[in-house]
Order: sequence, then C-alpha cells, then structure tokens
Amino acid sequence: MSAETPEAQREWATIPYMMRRLDGFARGLGLDEATARRIVEQVVADMPLHTDDERVEWARNWLLAAASAE
Repeated sequence: MSAETPEAQREWATIPYMMRRLDGFARGLGLDEATARRIVEQVVADMPLHTDDERVEWARNWLLAAASAE
C-alpha cells in the first residue's frame, strides 16, 4: 500500500499532463525529453499551490531559459 498523500499523487499525475502540453514547445526549442521532464518535475515540486496553467506558464519560461543557455 502506498503511503502517499492525495496531494502528492495529484502532483505526480500532473507531470504527464504537463509533458503532453509542453512536448511540441520543448522540441521546437531543440530540448530533449529528459531536460523537459526535469524542468517540469521541478516546477511541479516548487509550485504545489498553483494551478496547472500557472505551472505550464512557468515551465515554458524555464524551457526558454534552458534553450537559450545551450
């Protein structure tokens, strides 16, 4: 039996949803899936009280920053 809280389960269910929404954007920037996933996971962990739309917006900003740093 998993000891995870419902909030933790919801957070981790958000990651695949965000990855689907951001996949084309990240690919268009030339970022690989692993880099995009790390960014999405960090955004979800750092913003537990924000909406999915707010998280996607922040993840896009971080993806842009990562692409410009390469």
